[in-house]
Order: sequence, then C-alpha cells, then structure tokens
Amino acid sequence: MFDFLGKYYPLFLDGTALTIIISIIGVALGILFGLLMVLMRLSRVTVLQWIVRLYIGIVRGTPSMIQVMLIYYTLSKVLPIPQIQVLGSGLDRIIPGALALGINSGAYTAEIFRSGIISVATGQNEAGLSLGLSRQQTMFSIILPQAVRNILPALGNEFITLIKESSVLFYIGVQEVTAQALGVGGTLYDFVPPLLVAGVIYLILTQVLSQCMQVFEKRLSSKYVR
Repeated sequence: MFDFLGKYYPLFLDGTALTIIISIIGVALGILFGLLMVLMRLSRVTVLQWIVRLYIGIVRGTPSMIQVMLIYYTLSKVLPIPQIQVLGSGLDRIIPGALALGINSGAYTAEIFRSGIISVATGQNEAGLSLGLSRQQTMFSIILPQAVRNILPALGNEFITLIKESSVLFYIGVQEVTAQALGVGGTLYDFVPPLLVAGVIYLILTQVLSQCMQVFEKRLSSKYVR
C-alpha cells in the first residue's frame, strides 16, 4: 500500500521541510502581530482600539483560504517578489503564504495575549508604577513576563493549529506536505495512501511541538517556583 514511498519520499521530505519553515515564519509573524495588536487594544487611543477590533473581527470571521488567496493575489500585483525556488516552491508564493498565516495567527494570538495580561493581578501594574517605572516599562518588565507564563498552553495550541492551517497554502501552489500528497495521489490515481502519509507527518510534527511546549512550560514553572 505504501510502496510508492520508495520513489516519492523525497517529495514528502521537501514538503515537510517547507511546512516547518513556513510554520516557523508564521509563528514569528503571529507573535509580532499579536503583541502589536494587544498593545494597541490596551492603549488609550480609541481609534487604535477600533482598528484592532476590526482586524480581529475580519480575520476570525472569514475563511483562512480566502485570506491566503487575497493576500497572494494582492501582493503579486503590488510587489515584484523574485521567483526563486525553495524546496520546489517560488518565493513569490512562499512569502505571501507565510504572511497570510502570520496575519491570521496574529488575530488569535492577540486575544491570547490579552487574556494573559488581564489574568495578571492589577496590583502588579500599580507596583511597577509606584516604583517609578513608566507604563511601557511596567508592561514589558513586569506584566508581559507573567502573562506569557499564564498563556503558554494556549500559545502552544495556536502554534499547533498554525501547522495544520499551513495546508491551505496548496491553493496558491506552495508545495508543502498536503500539496505533495495530492500531487503523488494524482500520479498514482489513488489519493488515500499519500494523504495518510501526510496525516502521519502532521501528527508527528504536532506531537513533537506539543512535547516541546510541555517541557518548556515545566522548566518555566520550576523557575518561578524557585
């Protein structure tokens, strides 16, 4: 049933490597967007608050596939991205795809950050201000470190979701795991075995990430206990 792997396993390896690369970029962008959005949301400027609410509402209320395709077709018209090949896909497709994942993840990450910040006792903020720290210094030195510790499980879940969401990039021609599986399935005229292989790859990736997050969470917790 899986004899085809002897011939096509390089495609799955390339797809897996590309999925990991895109997911890492998407996670990094998601954290940056999320942190920026939550700071805007918690600011005293009403316009910034409304911008964040609009952004989160649009991202959470529309399919990720539509977001990916809109960003891809928009960037392809306004930016001359070179078609340099990376693991079988051009940068003109990888960059918009990773950006779309980051923008999508940023909306959810912003809400995760906000819940973590709210969970920190109000007295922590007052203590920082009483010590002479500015609002920004208090946020980055006192509030955010505690908030991150509280939201690690939720962040881990978001990262796992982003790895799986990367499969929608096959709509714009990014040769990640799902696209490679569908390509092999079309060659074999049998899509079930290649898709099963792709499913196993996603399962392995998410399980490894889950274990890494648990180890990191335990180490961080033990550090605070000490």
